[in-house]
Amino acid sequence: MRLKTYQEQALNTLSAFLRILREEEADIEAARKLLEGKVNVALGDPHEEAWTRARNENLHKVLRSWVPMRSSAGYSIPHLCIKLPTGGGKTFVAAHAVDRLLSEHFSRQTGFVLWVTPSDTIYSQTLRQLRDRQAPFRQVLERASGGRVKLLEKLDPFSAADVETKLCVMMLMLQSANRARLTQGDLKIRADSSSYPSFFPAEDDRPAQLALLARVRNLERNELADGGGAGAVKQSLENALRLIRPIVVLDEGHKAYSDQARATIANLNPSFVLELSATPKAEHSNILVNVSGKALQDEEMIKLPIVLDTVERSDWQVTLENALAQLDALAEDAAHFRANTNRNIRPIMVVRVDRTGNGQRGGGFIHADDVIEYLTVKRGLPRETIKLQTADVKELKGEDLLGETNPTRIIVTKDALREGWDCPFAYVLCLLSTTRADTALTQMIGRVLRQPHAERTGVESLDQCYVFAKDVSVRKAVGDIKTGLEEEGMGDLIAQIKTKDAGPGAAIRPVDIQRRAAFRGMTIMVPSVLHRRGDAYEELDYEAHVLRHVDWDALSYVKEADRLSLEAFDPAKRATAVLDLSGERERHETRLDDGRIDRPGMARMLLSVVPNPWQGVRIIDEALDVLRRRYADEEIARCRFGLIDDMKRVLAKQVDEQGERAFRERIAAKEIVLKLVGPPFDNLNWTFGALLQERVTDTDAFEEGYEKFLYERLYRKHLNGYEADVAIKLDGAEGVRWWHRVAARGVNGWGLQGWRKHKVYPDFLVCLRDDERGRRLLVLETKGKQFEGNDDTTFKRKLFEILEAAFDKAHDVGAVQLGEEGIEEMRFRMLMQDGWEPALQAALD
Repeated sequence: MRLKTYQEQALNTLSAFLRILREEEADIEAARKLLEGKVNVALGDPHEEAWTRARNENLHKVLRSWVPMRSSAGYSIPHLCIKLPTGGGKTFVAAHAVDRLLSEHFSRQTGFVLWVTPSDTIYSQTLRQLRDRQAPFRQVLERASGGRVKLLEKLDPFSAADVETKLCVMMLMLQSANRARLTQGDLKIRADSSSYPSFFPAEDDRPAQLALLARVRNLERNELADGGGAGAVKQSLENALRLIRPIVVLDEGHKAYSDQARATIANLNPSFVLELSATPKAEHSNILVNVSGKALQDEEMIKLPIVLDTVERSDWQVTLENALAQLDALAEDAAHFRANTNRNIRPIMVVRVDRTGNGQRGGGFIHADDVIEYLTVKRGLPRETIKLQTADVKELKGEDLLGETNPTRIIVTKDALREGWDCPFAYVLCLLSTTRADTALTQMIGRVLRQPHAERTGVESLDQCYVFAKDVSVRKAVGDIKTGLEEEGMGDLIAQIKTKDAGPGAAIRPVDIQRRAAFRGMTIMVPSVLHRRGDAYEELDYEAHVLRHVDWDALSYVKEADRLSLEAFDPAKRATAVLDLSGERERHETRLDDGRIDRPGMARMLLSVVPNPWQGVRIIDEALDVLRRRYADEEIARCRFGLIDDMKRVLAKQVDEQGERAFRERIAAKEIVLKLVGPPFDNLNWTFGALLQERVTDTDAFEEGYEKFLYERLYRKHLNGYEADVAIKLDGAEGVRWWHRVAARGVNGWGLQGWRKHKVYPDFLVCLRDDERGRRLLVLETKGKQFEGNDDTTFKRKLFEILEAAFDKAHDVGAVQLGEEGIEEMRFRMLMQDGWEPALQAALD
C-alpha cells in the first residue's frame, strides 16, 4: 500500500524535524563536554531548541512556544503531534512514523512501542490490524523491525531480551494507564508480578535496588501490604515500562489533554510521544504537521460533497422512505458502475434511532425494533440485509462489509458507531432520533465520508455522501454538520455541504461562475505532458514511462563506501543530556546491539528508494565488501542506521538523475511531448469548462474587478498575499489576453508530470497576445523567498526549462484551438518573491 502525497509529506516533515533534533542534541552534548567540570550551567532543552529552529526554517507554522512534557523522574520528553483528519490513515501514518523514529532517531530496529487508544472500538480495530500480517499497518512494522514484531496486550509477559531483539508493540487503553480511573482489573498494571523479572534486580540485592531507584526516581516500591520484599522495586508492568522508556503512540491525542492523563503518559518515562489527532489544540500539543481536509479530497480519500435532505414536522417514516429511495438509486448506479469497471461497491445506509434496549419501545421515541419491523414487514426487505449494532447486540461482529457476497445494506444503531468505525461503502446517514439530533449529526458525519477504494468513480452520485435528518431545519443541520466536520479535522471543507432545498439565508451555496463575455463559446484547451507510441498518445505515467527506464543494475554505493568514515554514523558517539528540576544531569548513551549484520533487513530499509529487494541486497553486499576492508562486522552493524540513511540519500539522487536523463532522452526522441492533440486523443488536453464551479459560504469574499481573469469572479481564498499582488500585476499588463488561477489537483487543476512521482501544479496560466508572434501561453509558479535554492525549486526550474524547449506548436488538432487561434509559444517562469516584479515584466515582454 503506497503512501498518499499528504502522508509522505507529513513523514518527510517528521524526518526533517528529527534531523534538526539530532543536530541540537549534538550541539548541547558538545557544550556539556566543553563545560564539564568547569561551570555548572543549564544547557537548555534540545527539544525546545529544535522546535524553535524548525519554525524558523518554515517546517511548521505554530507560533506558540514548545509545549514541554516532563516526567516525575526528571526526563524531558519529546512529543509531537501529526494532525490528520478522520479517514486520513492515522494508523498507517503512525506505523511509518515509528519506522522513521526507530531508524532516524534511535538508530535501531528493535525496542518497545506502547500504542495507546482512547476507546474499546479503536483498540479493537487497531489490534485486528496488528494481528493481520497482511495488513499494510503490520507490514510497515515488520519491515521496520526486520520481521521481528512481537504483539502484546496488557499483562502479556515479555522479557528484556524481547525488547533487545524484537520490536514489541503493546496495545493499551488510555483508561488502563490512567491512575485516576483504575478499575480493579487495571490495578494489575501496578501490582507486583512475576511476568517481568528480567528488568529488575533481585529483591535481596539492596545495592542494586538502591542504584536502580537512584537512576530512575519515579519507580514504585513494595509496601508491607503488597507482600514480597518491602522497600524493593515493584516488579510491575508500570515499572517495567518506566525502565524501558517506550515510544508512545497516542491515538486520538486530544482525548488525553487532562492534567491526569498527561501526567499518566509522562510518568511512564517515554523516550518519545507521537500524538495523532484530527483536532489537536496548540496549547497542549506540539503540532508539527497539519493536514487539511482538502488534502484528503485531492487524494480521493473522501466522498464529497455532502448532500443534505431534511424534513420538518413529519413522521419518521417519511425521512426513512426518502433515504431508502436514495439508497436504491445508489444501488442501481453501483450496479452499472460495476458492469463497466468490475469495481464492487455496495452502498450501505446507517440509521440512527433513539433507543435500542429491551422494554424501551413507545413513549414517542423511535426504537430500533420499530425501524427493523418497518423495513422487513412493510418494505419486505430480507432481515439478513439489516444489521443491528448496539452495546449488547453486535450483528456486525465478524462481518466483512466489503466482501462481494455480504448482503448488508442497512445498519441500525444508536451510539455504537459514533467513533472509530467507518466503512467506505457507507453512503447514506439517516437520522431518525428525536432526541440529541444535533449531537448525532456532529458525531456521525464522519462515518459516511470515506471513499471506496480511495479512488473516485467518476459517477457523481457515487462520489457523494448523503444525510437525511428528521425534524431539524436546514440551517441547523448545516451548522451541525459544520461542527462535525470541524471535529473530524475537516473544517476547511464546510463549503462542500449541498442542500436539496437550502431555502433563504442558507450558509452554504453552490456557485457557477461564467467565463467573461469575450471568451464564451470558445473551446479553450491547454497542452498536457503526454507519452507517445507511434501515432497514439496517453497521459504520461511516472512508473510506466519514467521509472521503468531506471537502470537498477547501475545503482551503487561502492564509491561512497570506499571513502566513508563510519565514525560519523556511530551511535556510540551520540548522547543526550537530561536536566532534572534540581539541575543535576544524567547522561544516556545509545544502547549498542549484538553486532550482527542483517542484510535482508537492511535491504528492506531501502525499499522506499529501491523497490526491488534483490537489487537492494546486491547494493548492500557490494557496499559491505568495501566496508569490510576497514571495519569489522560489529562496527558496521552498530552504524547501520546512519549508513542506510546515507545510502538512501545517495541512491535517491542516482534514481533522480537517471529519471531526469530518461525524461530528457525521451523528450528528444519525441516519446514524451507537450502538445495539443486531436481526436481521438483530444480528451487528454486540459479543457477549461464554460462554467467554473465553486461552493462558498456567505462569508467568502470575492473580486469582480479583475478585467482579464478568465472567469467573471475570483474568490479571495484562492490567493495568498503574494499571489494577489501577482494577479493585480497580470490584470493590468497590456500584453495579457486572459489569465487563470490554477487550483492544485482540484477541479480546475492542471498538472505537469515530470521525472518525479508527483505532478507540478503551477499557480497561474496566462494567455499573451502579440500581433507579430501570435498567441503565447505563460506558465507561472510563485515561490516565497524562503524556498530559494531548495531541492523542489531547483527541480521545477529544470522541468520548466525542458518543457519550454520541448513545446510542440505543430499540433494536428483541426478545429481544436486555444480560443480562435493555436498556441505559437509556451513560456515557463519561476517567480521568486524577491525581485518578482521585474522578472514578471520580462516574462510578459
